[in-house]
Amino acid sequence: MTKKKKVISIVSISLLVMVIFGFGFVLVSGAFGFGPDRGHRFSKRDMPLFMQKEISEFVLWRMDKGADTLDLSETQEKLYNGLRSGLQRTLEKGIQTKHEFKKQAHLEFDKETPDLSVIAVNILSTVDVMSSALSENLVFFSNFYNSLDDDQKREITDKIKEKIESRHTRYSCFEREI
Repeated sequence: MTKKKKVISIVSISLLVMVIFGFGFVLVSGAFGFGPDRGHRFSKRDMPLFMQKEISEFVLWRMDKGADTLDLSETQEKLYNGLRSGLQRTLEKGIQTKHEFKKQAHLEFDKETPDLSVIAVNILSTVDVMSSALSENLVFFSNFYNSLDDDQKREITDKIKEKIESRHTRYSCFEREI
């Protein structure tokens, strides 16, 4: 057997062993792994905190990329920065609020007799806070959008229409009637 065939054999056997042990671990521990919070399955369906922050940064990066193509004036740039900082605060606050709510819900469900009215009150207060933050961001957006000239407005609306059309063609569920 040549040296090349020996190396290929060793690598393929090693990969096979790793795959078998990986599947074995998943079969024994479940897809969520070992840990004290395995009982709450819905909590593991969420993205990790660092990914949520990365998604927030990605949204802001996409906005910046789109704003760069608009050739904004100085006053438009100030209004855009106000919109961007407001949205950034809302995204950070939303992630923090979500994690606090999940902790409170877990604490309540860990009790022997959970009181769902406590969770309902928490949801109601969270909805009020997020609603006011979103309303504030919509005011920032409308101020920014109203400061644009007709060509810049057309560019934004064309991008939105393009995204809507691509979603309609990509997903057939939009054509179905319920």
